[in-house]
Amino acid sequence: MGRMSKTDTVAEAEKAESKAEPKVSGSKAHGATEAAAKEMAASDMKGTAAPSPKFDNMHLWNKLKRTDPKATKPFTRSGGFRGTQIDPTWRLQMMTEVFGPVGKGWGYEQVDWTIAERMVFICARVWYVDPETGEKCFTGPQWGGTEMVRRRNGIEAPDDECFKMSMTDAVGKCLVQLGLAADIHMGQYEDSKYREESEAFYAAKANPDLQPAAIAAFEEEVRKRLNACLDLDDLEEVWRSGVGTRLREIGAIDRAAQHRITGLFAQKKAEIIKREEGGDDGLEAA
Repeated sequence: MGRMSKTDTVAEAEKAESKAEPKVSGSKAHGATEAAAKEMAASDMKGTAAPSPKFDNMHLWNKLKRTDPKATKPFTRSGGFRGTQIDPTWRLQMMTEVFGPVGKGWGYEQVDWTIAERMVFICARVWYVDPETGEKCFTGPQWGGTEMVRRRNGIEAPDDECFKMSMTDAVGKCLVQLGLAADIHMGQYEDSKYREESEAFYAAKANPDLQPAAIAAFEEEVRKRLNACLDLDDLEEVWRSGVGTRLREIGAIDRAAQHRITGLFAQKKAEIIKREEGGDDGLEAA
């Protein structure tokens, strides 16, 4: 079957989405210009340009790359090709977790479609709102294709979900560009040890005691208990009260928090040792 139909592209829609820069007038404009001039002068006096803010280009990729083993299953295609299938609903869940509800924090749109060789092809792209800058961004377009007719029990019949599956295929390919389930596409998932780490990561992520608010409360509790420590024995008692075990659990989901809390112990230990050494020196001098 040849090409039947095709939608128009969204090139004109993209032009309409662009926003003009807001105008600043009056005293506000004068104040802004004056402030900018002072900043430039100060920078020239120092002989160096003003430092630009740091931006982690891998931030979103790293948040999306690890795949939940429960959302996968192996598959085999004709010809012996084997791979890992990812649950489409899990993809939507991860995007909602990072960017917000579909249609508000992220979404997707059809760019083009066509029918050829008894298959339906859909071209789509994904948009999302950057959580840090609020900027609306787009992935590159990707095509997804599905057969329109499937053979079941030796009988050919139309597949009424071919359009939906083609869109799901296209959107999934777009999300890979953001890093979603990148570990599978990069071959990391084939390592059994990596899969075990992923299982531990998502088990910890589902634990109410390891949610951000709970971790923050635990960190504050540790801080208060350390402030009350007078010597190394007190410090050891705090550590053995279950803090070490809890920190190992926190490390599976939030390494930064684990390092912060561990750093509190190191800092308190250094303070106690310094104080005790100072007291010894004082006694010897007397």
